Amino acid sequence: MPTYGNGYGQVSFNLLNMRTDYQFRYFGNGWNEYAMSNVITVCPEVPTQGHLSLTGDPIEMRVMWVSNQAPPAVPIVVWGVSPTQLTNKNPGQSHTYQANDMCNAPANQTGARLYRNPGWMHDAVMAPLQPGAIYYYQYGTEAAMSPVYAFRAAPLAQGNQPVRMMVYGDMGDGSLVPDAAGTAVRLKQHAEKGDVDFALHIGDISYARSIGWAWEGFFNIIQDGATLVPYMVGIGNHEYDHIAGGEHDPSNAPGSGFHPAWGNYGDDSNGECGRPTFERFHMPDNGNSLFWYSFDYGSAHIIHMSTEHDYTAGSPQYQWLAKDLASVNRQVTPWVVLAGHRPMYTSEDYPGDYNVSLGMQAAFEDLINQYQVDIAVWGHYHAYERTCAVYKQQCVTNGTVHIVVGTAGANIDKADWMPRVWSLHHANVLGYGLLSVSADAKGAATTLTWQFYA
Repeated sequence: MPTYGNGYGQVSFNLLNMRTDYQFRYFGNGWNEYAMSNVITVCPEVPTQGHLSLTGDPIEMRVMWVSNQAPPAVPIVVWGVSPTQLTNKNPGQSHTYQANDMCNAPANQTGARLYRNPGWMHDAVMAPLQPGAIYYYQYGTEAAMSPVYAFRAAPLAQGNQPVRMMVYGDMGDGSLVPDAAGTAVRLKQHAEKGDVDFALHIGDISYARSIGWAWEGFFNIIQDGATLVPYMVGIGNHEYDHIAGGEHDPSNAPGSGFHPAWGNYGDDSNGECGRPTFERFHMPDNGNSLFWYSFDYGSAHIIHMSTEHDYTAGSPQYQWLAKDLASVNRQVTPWVVLAGHRPMYTSEDYPGDYNVSLGMQAAFEDLINQYQVDIAVWGHYHAYERTCAVYKQQCVTNGTVHIVVGTAGANIDKADWMPRVWSLHHANVLGYGLLSVSADAKGAATTLTWQFYA
């Protein structure tokens, strides 16, 4: 401000409710303290960080939130078909995590920029619901309840049902990664207009990497959209990858993670090893928690795998993926979408990551081609790319279209692109994708459409 030179001015910013009081202090000249504010109090019992998720059953919808309300306080969700008649009520469960639940330093250490008390995470399910119906709901405890929100229940799995999902990866918390806030605004806008059914966030979520308050910032920016439509997530390298402390790994992977000789898997979570993500999100329970799972939504079958866990033949994840693909009824869900963090196809010139893509092709491209996966969406690269229908590095009629959309907020890549016949379009831009299935005049869901918004 122009008044700063005269020794005064003002600045405005959002203050997060992190369940503790605040005080501001002014320092200068060798950290001499010149002034301090009054203590600013918050209401720690108020529900924050609300977000919906699908359970895989269309008669259910899950909601999670955070407060300081520890057991024996009982979290509850109430809902109904009118905002003034929330006549249904279900109790939930509460849990939290400590620094020593993480795998290795610095995440398992405490300090100003490391672990901080995350509060209590509450988890409740609304059921039974009428598939496709609109409901109003509110959550909290006896001490404090949230505002009333609305959502549409998932439809039945049927071949004539349209589907609309917002897809992106590599977002951030809005503070450490400022451009993430723009994606969160787009989510809210689409959710309010009712033109997306759910969000699919394909890894690299908050970029906390051991900085506990970054998770608080992330949920603050997505809450306006994620309380209106389900927010479905998968693990990325910056949530999971670790090199020690495997006994704390919530995915129960052997050893200290997946480190193939041809890969570049390191300690990209700074020791978190998936613990905060595991505690803060609850995905369908038909695989391995949020690490890999699947669900039906209308005419689509969506699979979220982990590219950070072993996916080679014979591994638990490979066996689960093969069984899941074999179980898909294409008369009921004619479209199959595969999601994961690191891409199987990319032409961006990062040799280490490109070698991983070749390893993925060798490991399970035959499997997804056998079951004719229609489209695969990936993140990791902070850029956008779309391929032809590809198989074995060639454009073919019965291949899978691969999309890289790690464009939701993290710093955009500046690498060059390698010439590849299967790469149809690429750009170093921020943005997000809309993946939709629409019905024809006879009511059959025959068209799968991908749109990228920069």
